[in-house]
Amino acid sequence: MKDSKAIYELLNEVDFNIENYEKEDLSDIEKQKLKKSFRKNTKKKFNVKRFGAIVAAIVLSVGVLSRTNFGKKAFAATQSKISEISYSIGKALNIEKNIEPYANVVNQVVENNGIGVKLSDVIIDKDELIFSTILETNEPVDEFRFNYDIFINGKRLNFYSASGSSQGINNSKTLFVNTYSTEAKDIELTKNMDIKIVLRDFNYYIWDSQGNTIQEENVQENWEFEFTANGKELMANTYQVPLNYSFKIDNQQCTLEEFRYNPVNQKIYAKIKGESEDVYDIKLMGHDNLENEVNFYLIRQSEENLVFKYLSLNNDLSDKITSITLTPYAAKFPRESGRMSNDYKQIGEEFTIYLK
Repeated sequence: MKDSKAIYELLNEVDFNIENYEKEDLSDIEKQKLKKSFRKNTKKKFNVKRFGAIVAAIVLSVGVLSRTNFGKKAFAATQSKISEISYSIGKALNIEKNIEPYANVVNQVVENNGIGVKLSDVIIDKDELIFSTILETNEPVDEFRFNYDIFINGKRLNFYSASGSSQGINNSKTLFVNTYSTEAKDIELTKNMDIKIVLRDFNYYIWDSQGNTIQEENVQENWEFEFTANGKELMANTYQVPLNYSFKIDNQQCTLEEFRYNPVNQKIYAKIKGESEDVYDIKLMGHDNLENEVNFYLIRQSEENLVFKYLSLNNDLSDKITSITLTPYAAKFPRESGRMSNDYKQIGEEFTIYLK
């Protein structure tokens, strides 16, 4: 539990239709309202810091951009540079395992207004689309964000949560690798899908030495990518373990139903029923049979459906383990004001998941 505050601050997901929303930095009270009583169609707000900077919000957030329009010469130089850069999605996600066999390589470059974006690769998992881009700008900036749309087989994806991460490739503040994880319910894993990703409405910010924003601009352009991809390889290496474990939070009962794991993601799916006047953050903390620390954090909530995900800044979940032992903990969000107390209390008995 000693790292709970750090991890809590490093995660950020919101169950929200993000089409027409600008970025908002939510207070603890706003987060509480979004999650109120576990019965509204909302999600836990998290952001994961696997690199030097991570920003996740109602829209994709990442880090930098050019302040002016650039001509053809600048475009040619930008496109040439990012075309030559290779940065695997596994490295971007800080996953030590080799997940390249599960990535659909795209390597398309699009430039608009001097801003070059290269879509490197895409991974398709159950209810999730992960993609990685490389961004090139001609002048340094301190923060940026895109809105975006995703189309699968011609149909716009009505996703409800997204998270993003950004890492500078050098110290110039003009070259970055970015990863995005988007909820994509009911996507087909075994068949090829025609996918279109449109990054749009590029907003960028310049900071002063104290980190205050001194310039904010918007570039209303589209960066469009079209390709074909599937999730066959990852699905073939995905395992499900049925669970039947329950614990109570006030008048609510949470039931863990399935542990689903593969080289890219390790998640526990659950349902919660009942009503409560308070809102809680829940996590499952414990260890594997090799005594490695293992923690699952609540990353998604929609009505009665919950998703917990294994998250670690240091290590992947080991391939050598045969079981995971966990205990549920919860901390109450403040009703009125103030920060999250991080006073997590045990709310259920220890249980063990035996892996296949």
